[in-house]
Amino acid sequence: MKKTFLYIPAGIAAFAILPLPIEFYTLIRVVLCGFGAWVAYDQLMESNRVWVVFAGIAILFNPIIPIYLYDKGIWVVLDLLTAGAFFWIARKSDPSNIETD
Repeated sequence: MKKTFLYIPAGIAAFAILPLPIEFYTLIRVVLCGFGAWVAYDQLMESNRVWVVFAGIAILFNPIIPIYLYDKGIWVVLDLLTAGAFFWIARKSDPSNIETD
């Protein structure tokens, strides 16, 4: 699977800062949890310690036992940090971003 797919959860996490119906937030949780778990596993297999960040994202956004923070302001910050983390790992992992001398 191409790592450029990681731009999808970055965009979804950024989209989550908007006021949306609860059904959308449930879908967002499923997507971000899945991508977070996938990246955590992928980074663990590469012996990269950043896997802990994405395991934390998977736990935070898990839809089975949801974490409720009851404050949209906190979720906005977490959504933006999550978007940044996925964007960073996508840029880091994308072979088209490698500069040649």
